[in-house]
Amino acid sequence: MSYLLIKSLSSLLVLLLMFEGMVTAFHLLNLPSDRAVLEGVCLLLLTAAGGFAAFRLVWWKRPQRTG
Repeated sequence: MSYLLIKSLSSLLVLLLMFEGMVTAFHLLNLPSDRAVLEGVCLLLLTAAGGFAAFRLVWWKRPQRTG
């Protein structure tokens, strides 16, 4: 039971970090500079890829040890 709680809390932490990254990225996208828009797009892509990798790491099913 505690293992599931740890995974759930880890998922909430990942969601919070992804939310902060997306808010920052959308703020950059609203700036008039071309460089800021490029940075915003890169941050959005990095947030999506990083979130996918983080959730996969948190919820990865490890093989059971026998023996």
